[in-house]
Amino acid sequence: MCELSKEETEVTNELDFLKNKYRVETMIGYGSFSSVYKAVNIENNTDVALKVITKTTSPSRILDELKVLKKLNGANFCIPLLDVLRNNDQVVAVFPLIDGVKFKKFIEVATIEDIKTYMHCLLTAVDHIHKQGYIHRDIKPSNFLYDMNLKIGFIIDFGLTQTIKAMPIAPKAKEPFVLFFNSIVKQSKPPGYYDKDTRPKMKAHRAGTRGFRAPEVLFKYQYQTQKIDIWSVGVILLCILTTQYPFFLSNDDIDALVELGTIFGHAQMRKTAKLFSRVWKSNINTITEDGIGLENLIVKLNNSFIFNEDVIDLLKKLLELDPNKRISAEEALNHDFFKE
Repeated sequence: MCELSKEETEVTNELDFLKNKYRVETMIGYGSFSSVYKAVNIENNTDVALKVITKTTSPSRILDELKVLKKLNGANFCIPLLDVLRNNDQVVAVFPLIDGVKFKKFIEVATIEDIKTYMHCLLTAVDHIHKQGYIHRDIKPSNFLYDMNLKIGFIIDFGLTQTIKAMPIAPKAKEPFVLFFNSIVKQSKPPGYYDKDTRPKMKAHRAGTRGFRAPEVLFKYQYQTQKIDIWSVGVILLCILTTQYPFFLSNDDIDALVELGTIFGHAQMRKTAKLFSRVWKSNINTITEDGIGLENLIVKLNNSFIFNEDVIDLLKKLLELDPNKRISAEEALNHDFFKE
C-alpha cells in the first residue's frame, strides 16, 4: 500500500463526489494516465478498485478505453467494468478489487500446474480480446492480476488497446533499411545505428512496455497485427521458466534487438529483418550464428527447471520471430501443454 502524498490527498478530496457510493481508503497504484485507489462499495460493503483518470488525459482516449471495456463485457478473464462516474473533468472507473500475487513471488513458487493455470487464463483473455477485434498492445505481468488462491486472473488496463482495421498489403521496399550493430565503442558513430540511411525515419506504433515488444515493433514495421500480444505472452512465459523478471533489460529498441540476436542468432535475425524490409548486420562477438537458443537459455538460468517438452514447445511457438508463423491465442489454448 502507498501512503498518500499531499497531491494524492488533494485527489481524494476531489473524489468527495463519490462519498455516497464509495469510501476511498488508500492508493494502491499509479501510472502516467491514472491512479488506482482501494475503496469500499457502501451499499454492499465489497472492496473495489477506483481508477481515477488523470484530468489531462484526452477525452477520446478515455472514451476509447471505456468502449473496449464495454465490448469485452468482463468476459473470459477481462476485468469487468462495474461503474463509471464523472464530475466535471474528473472521470472514475470502478472495477472489482483483485488480490493479485506479485509476479516475482509467483515465479519463485510456481509449480508446472500453477504455470499451466496462469498461462491458460492469460491466453483465454487474450483470445477474447482478439476475437472482439482488438490488439491490447501492453500485455505484461502488471497488467494481468492473478489470484493464486482462486487460480483466476484478469487482464486490466486497456488504455493502449487498438481496433484491428483492414490491414493494407505491405509495400515492397525498394531499398532496405540497414541495421548495423557494432561492438566497437570508440568510433565516429554510436553502437546500433542506422547505417548510411539518409531517408526519413520510419514511423510505426511503439506502444507497449520495454522488454515486451515484439520483433516487428522493434524493427519499426508499420504493419503490426494481434501477434504482437502473443509475443508479449511468450516473454511472460520466458520470465516464469527462467525465474528472471524483468528478462530483457535493454534501454532502447536497438539494444533490445541485440538481446534477441544473442538468443536467436545471426541467421534467424537476418531472415527476420528481411521480412520487415530491413538488413541485419553486426560484429558483436557475443552473438553467434545460431544463438544460445531458448531451451539452453532456460536450463542455464534456472537450475531447478524440471524439463517439460510441451512447455518448451509452446514457448518457442509464442516467441516465433516471424509473426506470420507465430501461434495464435486460440491455437495456443489447444496446445498439448494444456492437455496433460
